Amino acid sequence: MSVVEAWPTPPLSRRIALAATMFLVSAVFGFLQPFVPLYLRASGMSLTEVGLVSCAGAALALLGQPLLGRLSDRWDSRRPLMVVAAISAGLAYLGYRGAEGALAFTALTCIGVNGTLYLNAVGGVLVGRMVGAARGGRAYAGYRVWGSVGYIVVALLAGALLAERGGDRLGRADLDPVFTYGPLLFFVIAAVSLFVPDRRSEAPPPSAPDAGGRAALPEALRWFLAAYFLYQFGLYGASAYLGIFMKDLGAGPMWITKMFAAGVVCEVLVMTQVGRFADTYGRRPVLALAFVLMPLRLLCYIPAQSPGWVVAVQTLHGLNFGIVGALAVVLVNDLAGERERGVAQARLFSVAGLAAALGPALCGWIAERWGIGAMFAAMSAVGAAGAALFLARVPESLPGARALPGWRALMGRHSR
Repeated sequence: MSVVEAWPTPPLSRRIALAATMFLVSAVFGFLQPFVPLYLRASGMSLTEVGLVSCAGAALALLGQPLLGRLSDRWDSRRPLMVVAAISAGLAYLGYRGAEGALAFTALTCIGVNGTLYLNAVGGVLVGRMVGAARGGRAYAGYRVWGSVGYIVVALLAGALLAERGGDRLGRADLDPVFTYGPLLFFVIAAVSLFVPDRRSEAPPPSAPDAGGRAALPEALRWFLAAYFLYQFGLYGASAYLGIFMKDLGAGPMWITKMFAAGVVCEVLVMTQVGRFADTYGRRPVLALAFVLMPLRLLCYIPAQSPGWVVAVQTLHGLNFGIVGALAVVLVNDLAGERERGVAQARLFSVAGLAAALGPALCGWIAERWGIGAMFAAMSAVGAAGAALFLARVPESLPGARALPGWRALMGRHSR
């Protein structure tokens, strides 16, 4: 598949708007990731029920994300859908405070998850329009790093807010301020997204769909999505319970948010360098490191006896999301056509949404029956399967990537 030439560089104001949007989109995870499971738990749900509510978003994601991707490709415009996604997600998470019962939380979570997934996916499409494959890694990482900064800021602010309001109790009333102020960020996203660079394509229309009515995916991309599913399933299935795990170890809200923020600080440091490295040596060697490290990291949580141990292990998240969070999007841009990137990125984030929903459901069931240690071990095995599949089946996607000395086996054959 040929690489489409990059667009002329957009005006500075448009590029600032894109950086601000990515800052804000990741910033919302600074309150969602640590506190949605805790809020559901504080609302009287068991670990299994927490997982099932999280899982419910997957069904809608499987239908909604590819549809949104195809619609944005057909319109050749992302801004209108970004506004709708941001407003719907903001209203959904604001609704948490008035929700009662699993059904209400499930409906709100489905809407919120799909809005945030689309906002995550669209950033990769917009950056892919601005640069060619030769600079795709450094360009996306350069924008995405602002998202990591946003996450750190909001996570620490949320922790400070709870420490002041509720101390270490973390009851539902103590957590309410997070879902009063946090969702307001989505409305800011809706306003800023009106100014992101979203130039129309001059490329041919998307390739013909397959018999199932979907745009055909390259074989290499299908294998990557399978490996990526296992990776996301193991990592984010277990990560959904880290806040509860920290609370069981005696951590207060500031410890919990510092734990998540510690990984993201490391992530920022990695992401500032990984794009340039991947544009020189290819996507596969760096992604292989993240895939192999993740199951080992999950095993390291098991012996934890104090919150400090968990915080130390969580810093390894920088070598997971700092790599995969940037380069998974870049690899998909490498493989997808100019007018098919919306669909391809939507499928990537649909896979992520499915894994991040099904993983917590299974993890809650395992943790309730055999303990959180058994959950970490099981998800480590899932992650190891994903790493094996990646190493065996996913080739290099960057034309002309240089082989690392002594690491030629990791380069693999070229995908095209």
